[in-house]
Amino acid sequence: MNTTKILVLSILITLSACSTHNSNVKIGFLADTFEIARWQKDRQYFEEKVEELGGSVIVKSANGDDAQQLKLAQELIDQGVKVLVVVATNANSAAAIVRLAHKNNVKVIAYARLIKNCDLDYFITFNVEKIGTLQADYVKSLKPRGTYVLINGDKADINAQIEHSGVIKSLQTQIKSGDIKLLYDAFIEGWAPDNAEHLMKKIIEFGNEPIDAIIVGNDGMATGVYEALSEYGLSGEVLLTGLDAEPIALKRILNGDQTMTVYMSIKKLAYANAELAVKIAKNQKIKMDFKFTDNGRVKVPTIVLEPQIVDKSNIETTVIAENYVTMKDIDESSY
Repeated sequence: MNTTKILVLSILITLSACSTHNSNVKIGFLADTFEIARWQKDRQYFEEKVEELGGSVIVKSANGDDAQQLKLAQELIDQGVKVLVVVATNANSAAAIVRLAHKNNVKVIAYARLIKNCDLDYFITFNVEKIGTLQADYVKSLKPRGTYVLINGDKADINAQIEHSGVIKSLQTQIKSGDIKLLYDAFIEGWAPDNAEHLMKKIIEFGNEPIDAIIVGNDGMATGVYEALSEYGLSGEVLLTGLDAEPIALKRILNGDQTMTVYMSIKKLAYANAELAVKIAKNQKIKMDFKFTDNGRVKVPTIVLEPQIVDKSNIETTVIAENYVTMKDIDESSY
């Protein structure tokens, strides 16, 4: 074999080795839970994009247990992940995950939920406060005066608190003037639909006055609230919001049993996290338009995506146009 052929063969072997190395970069996706339908979509889109970019994903779910999430983080690190993408079960205790990762030279991206009081590397999220503002502005435009109930997500979830703050900011002038009476304002542990339903029944039974609007933190809890309203013959008579554009909620909207939901393009969120994770894992230059979020310790480089309203008028041009759901998904949903 002459020198030229040896050189060419050597280059080909080197390139092949580099390609194999890049395709084997491991990304850890550490979820809170997959019991809520939307997180299954996040996982699907995240894996899809990472694999398209030449990486592989190892997925673990803590099922709502923050101590378990820390153990799973160690397992992912032991399996050789270069980056941890974390949907934090608890915004405060997840700081231990970041510290653990950094001890092992692993970077951490907070997915949708900020991790507080640590040297978090990156954060990708939606404008969560705007979600609450969109919900409240929408029902306020239809019912500028009346009695409102707020059913919020889990208080341990920082996003539930931020969403709630958006609602309150929108309503505060009308609350102060007395145009809007806030009958009840509650956080629901685990965002559980059953808990939301139980609470709503109690509010109806003991409220002793008509309810005009119920601003609900997500579509899962809106299902529970709808069940309570339906039991008391109130479905379709009360303005009802949600979040996540779940098929069952979209069906309620089309049937007049839910007023609106807020859609966060899960695909955009998952893809943005995947692209950043792979760039970090491959030691590539990161050129993204970052804002900065104070997590109590550092200013975290942050990508902020915008949510949007979905109602009867634009289902086809939003969630269906983006292939988030199909009309068949909506039609086959039952409630």
